[in-house]
Amino acid sequence: MPYSTLENLTSLIPMQELINLTNDEALARDIKVVNKKQVENAISYADELINSYLRNKYRLPLKFVPQIITQISVDIAAFRLYSRRPRKLPEHIKDSYDTAIKTLSEIQKEHIILDLPHEHPEKEVSKPAPMIITNKGANSKIFSDDVMKGFRL
Repeated sequence: MPYSTLENLTSLIPMQELINLTNDEALARDIKVVNKKQVENAISYADELINSYLRNKYRLPLKFVPQIITQISVDIAAFRLYSRRPRKLPEHIKDSYDTAIKTLSEIQKEHIILDLPHEHPEKEVSKPAPMIITNKGANSKIFSDDVMKGFRL
């Protein structure tokens, strides 16, 4: 399951701009639809990058995707789509990408902890061992303390 969607990307990139970024011949042919394959490739790249940071910290793929991961995926995918074009990258896209990478680094260093206790292998708590019941007491020893004193070196 991808961490973000085309709908998530439209919250950052206007639809017409998304059409221009994903269709190589959009202007020449007057194409008015988003090339979904390009969007899927950008999201896939973003998700792989996210997973590379989370790999040793959380079980992947994440069963529950927190909002912060969705936003990171959107920011990286948007950067990826804009970087397909030879023109200057918008400053807010570059800043969002830099922030996303910094946040992933902070998650990797555990300065930021995702609220996923069931997916954090190092933090799982094992069930307590069952209680052992015995019919022996302190006075029912075969080897008493006096007998054991003779074996000390």
